[in-house]
Amino acid sequence: MNMIGLWLLLATVLVGATLSGCSFLSPFTTCEGTGPEPAALDELSALDLHPAGARSVAGGAADGATCTDDSGDAWLSADRLYVYDGSAADVLAYYARELPAAGRHPVELPGAVPEGRIPVTCFESPDRPSGTVDFETPADLREFYQVDPGPEPTGSVPRTWIHVFAEASADGSRMDCW
Repeated sequence: MNMIGLWLLLATVLVGATLSGCSFLSPFTTCEGTGPEPAALDELSALDLHPAGARSVAGGAADGATCTDDSGDAWLSADRLYVYDGSAADVLAYYARELPAAGRHPVELPGAVPEGRIPVTCFESPDRPSGTVDFETPADLREFYQVDPGPEPTGSVPRTWIHVFAEASADGSRMDCW
């Protein structure tokens, strides 16, 4: 093979890798070898912060930590679901008070409010993984988390479904909110 053929082969491989989402540069293209990092992320204290009266929803797909490698680069995530008999505004006020007290600061997320959804709050710390607090609908709970939210309450008190999650690089190191 001549030098031009070798360069064409190399260029084809690099373009193919780029278009397929694969990267030769990332050391974590799969979850293989992540070791204890998912369990360590699952122990993050910010995941257990919730307003008084909020109840943990066990089971389903938002219970615990996982490593995901479906986008060409692996990352860790840990989730908690809570149900709260109160408004989303009350929940956001709670996290606005408690997250800074826990050494985390909220991050302004421009454009983070999809149509018809409640704003999300992302929180960061200089030395710990980022986390997010958002709100789910009963339909999302069924479809994405395999959780049955039960009937909607009657009366004037709304039911709010809180989703708290944290993300880290596959080696457990900190990631920014966005």
